[in-house]
Amino acid sequence: MDEAVARTAYRGEASRRRLLEIARYFLFIGTVGFGGPLVHIAMMEDDLVGENSREWTEHSTFMEGLAICNVLPGPASTQLGIFMGWVYAGVPGALVAGVFFMLPTFVIVVVFSWLYFAYRALPAVGAVFYGINPVVIGLIVGACHSMAHSALAAGEGGREVGIGSNRWTVDPFLLALLIAATVVVATFNPNPVLVFVVAGLFAVAVYRTDWVRENRDRVTGWGIVAVATGALYALRERLLGLLGPAASGALEASPVWGLALALWSNPWVQLFAFMVYTGSFIYGGGLVLIPFIELYVVREFGWLTGTEFVDGIAIGQLSPGPVVMTTAFVGYALMLDTYGLIALAVLGALVATVGAFGPSFLFIVGFFPYFARVRENELVQSALVGVNAAVVGAILGATVVLAAGSFVVAVPTFPVRIAGTVVDLFTVGIAVVTYWLFVRGVHAAALVLGGGAVGVGAVLLG
Repeated sequence: MDEAVARTAYRGEASRRRLLEIARYFLFIGTVGFGGPLVHIAMMEDDLVGENSREWTEHSTFMEGLAICNVLPGPASTQLGIFMGWVYAGVPGALVAGVFFMLPTFVIVVVFSWLYFAYRALPAVGAVFYGINPVVIGLIVGACHSMAHSALAAGEGGREVGIGSNRWTVDPFLLALLIAATVVVATFNPNPVLVFVVAGLFAVAVYRTDWVRENRDRVTGWGIVAVATGALYALRERLLGLLGPAASGALEASPVWGLALALWSNPWVQLFAFMVYTGSFIYGGGLVLIPFIELYVVREFGWLTGTEFVDGIAIGQLSPGPVVMTTAFVGYALMLDTYGLIALAVLGALVATVGAFGPSFLFIVGFFPYFARVRENELVQSALVGVNAAVVGAILGATVVLAAGSFVVAVPTFPVRIAGTVVDLFTVGIAVVTYWLFVRGVHAAALVLGGGAVGVGAVLLG
């Protein structure tokens, strides 16, 4: 089946009745679907394809859509919702499903963003986030615990090991990739996409050695191109300096370069372009946005401080939608800081959201049949096994950097000096307890609210 025929086979026909049905259902699930992607997916399976359901499609189609959404960049449950809208009512159905699925979370994040930036200077608000910040660190590490459990078991050389009361299947190679990604991101903070690509190539080299030997010449050629491209990217600033003032001046005088600089200097273009880029590569779930935003939004662009970003993640955890909606917080903060107008800040949140979720929509309605074929490729499967491990490492590495804002505070409750830095043992303890509770099934929103209460109590008693 060629791609055009396959796309037609999946796509449904739109009608007013179907679009209204899609809007009502996804507004409902977007409002009450607390519990994360697994809850969303289970609700859609029961309500849309199970017995006594709305019967939007066959169960086999639903499972195929779920499998492919799990290997696409972006939040799997949101993409599955877009997919279900697409198979039921075509492109209009996909658009309606995505909009109404994300609308409740968007409204919640925008409202809390307004409250945060309007009242964060108040001591009471500072006390709340004093307790919430380490909770977010614990939640991220807890989520990585679950992700690592499945990622490390996906290799071909797994060994049974006991970790606490749980049995894990651990592939030593994947564990090495995870640790290496953690150390590299925490130490050097490279572009996360580069980390994922290198991990995927290593996985192919280890798991598909026969194919590599059979295609040695082709692999060598592509390897040389990849190394040269990576070197040029890493040394781009130094190479421009070596060109001299004359060459740099000629480049800057180029109309194309001037247009590119003019566009990039516009905060709206910069925000939208960065979010499209991020949405296109957050493979493995919404938490993968953490190394992207920590590198660019916090370090390079300076749109947020590390503490503000962690606070934004906390706000996202209080909503029923995906963590990727933290991008709305970023857009709100940038435009509020740039223009000082709440209306433009809300518009910034919308632009960021459209940019971050736009690639997910295009992947489903434009390239779903292509991804369905690629998913069966053994080389792709092997590469994704390595990428999965590197994703967990990249999240942990970025979290190490963000933890400094939670554990090193101006007025620590229980200070202790570690390597010349005063660390607040109280916040470290909150993070550890949060991790322990989260991996045992306590809901993230309850932990965030509890952390806020503990923070207020600690400040009042202190």
